[in-house]
Amino acid sequence: MDLDIILEADLTPAQIQELSLLAESFGFRGIWAQNYARARDAFMTLVPAAQATRNIRVGVVIVSPYEMHPLKIANAVLTLNEYANGRAMVVVGAGGEWPLVMNSQVFDMAYGKRIAGTREALEIIKASVDQEVVNYQGEIYNAQGFTTQWHRGEPPLIYDGASGPKMLKMATGVADGIMMSDMHPEMLGDRMALIRDSLAENGRAGEEFNISNFIAWHIKKDREASLDEARRELIIRGWLERDWLVPYVKSDEVDAILANKWPFLKAFRERHGNIEGVPAHVVAALVEGLSLAGDESDIDRHIERLQELSAAGFTEIALRVHDDPADSIRMIGEKVLPALR
Repeated sequence: MDLDIILEADLTPAQIQELSLLAESFGFRGIWAQNYARARDAFMTLVPAAQATRNIRVGVVIVSPYEMHPLKIANAVLTLNEYANGRAMVVVGAGGEWPLVMNSQVFDMAYGKRIAGTREALEIIKASVDQEVVNYQGEIYNAQGFTTQWHRGEPPLIYDGASGPKMLKMATGVADGIMMSDMHPEMLGDRMALIRDSLAENGRAGEEFNISNFIAWHIKKDREASLDEARRELIIRGWLERDWLVPYVKSDEVDAILANKWPFLKAFRERHGNIEGVPAHVVAALVEGLSLAGDESDIDRHIERLQELSAAGFTEIALRVHDDPADSIRMIGEKVLPALR
């Protein structure tokens, strides 16, 4: 199983280039920039890294067709791919914060058709990569006489950002791969069997198909700093929807969190790990279940968790690093990456 690194969205292009070169020196498969509304353009921030590196893949996660028309996504990822000499990748999905920030008419009209919209976006992007001219008539998106004949060489990887069964099933017929979000072994259920069966139904059994998983990495030499960072970021773990809570806390605690996520969001916005009003044992259980946290003495048991994911069928894991990303990349590169090869 390969490992990727996902970076914070507040890094400059120069910082991303430096971190990409560091990750490449350890043999990571890919480096991802996050596409946040309140940050620099993710595609553009990767250009210096794409030019400076030689082997590591460079990608953007996650881009919604409700923020950016599929033709523009195709244009952007193919341009990045040209800079990277065929090493670009993108995750397309209906989630993310951009549609809510934009509050666009397209969002209002089409967001209820997220599976159809994402499928059409993936079909258009893949057609833009594979076909000389794209003419597409969809329920939500259209294209007429579009071409990317200027692009040559190895195509980029096009992922669907999916964790739910319907979206996973759809992706197997269209995308090059899937990136799930914060899916730990006890949460997988029948998802991997669904992917295998759906690939077979789509005539793709035996084809190369990337299955990735976005996992939070918080391990530091300072255990308390690690746990504080992990608590701070909890709201991002599947946005603490029911499926991300049920394996770890009691049903009444699940209901309480779903009724009031504000303490988690407040901690995230204020950049601290104090989840006000939520019992400490609940917060601790979520940190343990939904992230890789602790100090260096915890690394071996977290490697075992990653090995479980590998055995389940994941081809790669994308580890999301936070504060002090260079330290995290070195720690993962020295202590985790060798154990997964």
